[in-house]
Amino acid sequence: MSVFKTHQNIIARILCTTAAAWLLCANPVYAHNVWLEPDAQGGYVMQFGGHEGKTETFDPAKLQRVHAYDLRGREVPSDVKNVRGGIRVKPDAKTALIAVELDNGYFSSARPEGDMLPLPMDKNPGAVRGVHARKFHKTVVQWGAVLQKPLAQDFEIVPLQGRSPHAGQPFQVQVLLHGKPKPGVRVSWGEHGSPTFTDVQGKAQMTPTQGANSLQAIWRESIQGDVRTTQRSYEYLLRFTVH
Repeated sequence: MSVFKTHQNIIARILCTTAAAWLLCANPVYAHNVWLEPDAQGGYVMQFGGHEGKTETFDPAKLQRVHAYDLRGREVPSDVKNVRGGIRVKPDAKTALIAVELDNGYFSSARPEGDMLPLPMDKNPGAVRGVHARKFHKTVVQWGAVLQKPLAQDFEIVPLQGRSPHAGQPFQVQVLLHGKPKPGVRVSWGEHGSPTFTDVQGKAQMTPTQGANSLQAIWRESIQGDVRTTQRSYEYLLRFTVH
């Protein structure tokens, strides 16, 4: 077994012994994500959902940021509009990378398990648990050095190479939480991919396939002293195509 795999296994065992990680390890990961789908006019339509392949509508007010960057990491214009069926992003012709942030808000329940209402705990009488759900995304338009630069998202997947990965060949990514490497983050190819966990440096080694790839990262942590929630959920989707 490689040293990298050994570190992964150690991190996974440590995580599953903590109260915060119990929620991650004991329950199926049915994550909702935000991402961009290209359209025929050279733009992208924002999608939300993804569990079992289903998409859902979302309140456009939940969208926090859409930023586009060129190959040198300079921010370039992007036209963001509400259209029928969602939000459309038309990036500048020089765009190499598009980043999205969405705050899906607070959810709470009066039961330890079961359905949750879209309300913070202090607005849901009798609530015993709550979740604050935040979503993050990157769409790779063109590979370059910009991919290796963190974008100061609160939760972020950063590829550790500027060139496009090859199908069947592993490459490394690093997961950051508030700009710092985060160990123990669950990383997988989409919802049903076999999970791995980031090592002590927040790194994971992943092997893409030919065609569209969606790399998902999930971190959930307990929150103390907040009347609105008992947990914060961070979910990330990095999408790119391997030719």
